[in-house]
Amino acid sequence: MALIAFAIVTGLNLLWWWLPNRPVEIAGWTSAPLESVSFAPYWPGQSPISKSYPTPDQIEQDLKRLQGKVRAVRTYSTGENLETVPQRAGKYGLKVWEGAWLNDNDKENLEQVNLLIDHANRYPDTVERVIVGNEVLLRQELTANQLRAYLRMVKQRVRQPVTYADVWEFWLRNPSLADEVDFITIHMLPYWEDEPIGMDRREPDGQLSIEKHILDIYHRVQARFPGKPIVIGETGWPSDGRMRSDARPGRVEQARFFSMFRSLAEREHFDYNIVEAFDQYWKARLEGTVGARWGLLNAYRGDKFELGKPVVSEPHWRSLFIVSTLMSGLLVLGFVSWRRRAEGRQIAIFAFFSQLILTCYVQSVWIDYSRDFYVEKMLGTVFWALLLGAFSYAVLRGIADSLTGQMADPSLYGARVREAWRAWRELPRFQILKRADLMAQILYLALTVLCIFYLIVISIDWYDGIIRLSETWWRQIAIDGRYRDFPMWSFVIPSICLMAWKLMTVLRAEATRRPERLWRALSFGRLLGYDGSRGHVRMNRRLSRVRPVLPEIFLAGLLIFWAAVLVVTEGAIKLYDGGAGGFIAADGGRWVIRTLFWNTQSDWLAGLAVLMAIPYLATIYLSVREPLAEPPPDSYTSKW
Repeated sequence: MALIAFAIVTGLNLLWWWLPNRPVEIAGWTSAPLESVSFAPYWPGQSPISKSYPTPDQIEQDLKRLQGKVRAVRTYSTGENLETVPQRAGKYGLKVWEGAWLNDNDKENLEQVNLLIDHANRYPDTVERVIVGNEVLLRQELTANQLRAYLRMVKQRVRQPVTYADVWEFWLRNPSLADEVDFITIHMLPYWEDEPIGMDRREPDGQLSIEKHILDIYHRVQARFPGKPIVIGETGWPSDGRMRSDARPGRVEQARFFSMFRSLAEREHFDYNIVEAFDQYWKARLEGTVGARWGLLNAYRGDKFELGKPVVSEPHWRSLFIVSTLMSGLLVLGFVSWRRRAEGRQIAIFAFFSQLILTCYVQSVWIDYSRDFYVEKMLGTVFWALLLGAFSYAVLRGIADSLTGQMADPSLYGARVREAWRAWRELPRFQILKRADLMAQILYLALTVLCIFYLIVISIDWYDGIIRLSETWWRQIAIDGRYRDFPMWSFVIPSICLMAWKLMTVLRAEATRRPERLWRALSFGRLLGYDGSRGHVRMNRRLSRVRPVLPEIFLAGLLIFWAAVLVVTEGAIKLYDGGAGGFIAADGGRWVIRTLFWNTQSDWLAGLAVLMAIPYLATIYLSVREPLAEPPPDSYTSKW
């Protein structure tokens, strides 16, 4: 029976991993070289922030890696060993769009500009364009007049065409700069637009909305600057990270965007540059997971996908399937050997839930591990692996005890948060592993607090806090929900998996009325489900029915409130179109609700939060309905 149960749940587990990871054929996906890609040759551990730069040999290896994949590379800075790019790119048949990085520091700007001029004149056969500044108007680090001075300085001293690169909107806001450049370089990133556009959205006539958006913007800029060549200096799609509206990052989506855009560029004769050559882990500190995952190749220079071949969403799914299956198999084997009198039905139920919980556990840990871009993220992965591992142990231990009639005496349950907290504090710590019910309750409280925390930091933006450690060491506190991932998989086990088991316990054939069993099974006191017994809990009758469940009211209220806030804020977009209505922001934009429920990742996280509120709500219902959360036994003398 154990082998049959294991074979069945293994088949279900295979479907879990295989169905979403089948190879996807991308229409128009070819191996032809791209026009140009952004070239930032930082390896993991290197960063312009920490001033740890790639060596000239590493840069040359990266140029060689791009040979045959692209025609040109675009750089953003002239220092940091990047002179190697125009110096050696010609060896591999690559042209260079060299850029100077401008900010609000005049000394650094002059150094960048002088190096740009020097490289352009020293390597005229390789450097075919020069770009003076990148999105400096967007960052509000220079004014248009200050930028104009740098453009004139460069243009007077080089022979190559000169330009400035920024988001298309800022060219329309500063049209006078067009007189200072030889061509207009605009950035079009549909994922980062004020109103993001997903790859699957279509217009009423069937045209892809993202394709229509690119064409509309290009023609709009073209009409505003007649006679000036237009170059798309940045466009692309992230392969991992959080959704914005219906814009979902992913390997398949990234390949689809490249294929769609290249076909469009060939048809419309666009001159373009793709973001970017390699994933850049250092950007994760500034822009989260999505900021680090725009590369054609991963950070270790491996192919994310092969040009012209089918694309798989998660290339490691086979290994994940094997790991989760082996872990579940060991648990089932342990259950059968530990509980030798277990019936076939009990073995099958335990096999199913062990596979479900361990598959969700492996999925959660793998997603966190694949996003370990720096030390703090790695520590977070270890923390979550331990926390979810402990909670999974408590749940599976409770399921095993319940199936074999060895559940702890229900009279010892912490029926409410107060009793559970008090029991945990009084219990010798080494005994917690023997009390699966109490261990699950305490860990559930910790997961509840963490879920509330994530809902808050994703929903709000706050930039003003600073912690000063000394005169030279300080830490700025900035919360920007746009860069926060939705940790759905971190809360699937304490919500969906746990709720599935709790509901299954209600189906047991008992004499107690089913509605009564349902509320008891869903309650916090019966976190591991209804075991068929009546149970009781001590309670001072002089207390009100509400006061004992104030912690439940507080936690459930926060979960539901912030879940609603998350859905609303993710459905809101900020417009600058001069229209009326909406909520006026401090910068003059209008917040309007236009994409409600489009972000399925935020919807899932909000739904999981609501599921986690159910045990608290059930406890509140039982406490308000009766003076006791659970009725006392028939005979007090036999129990107390």
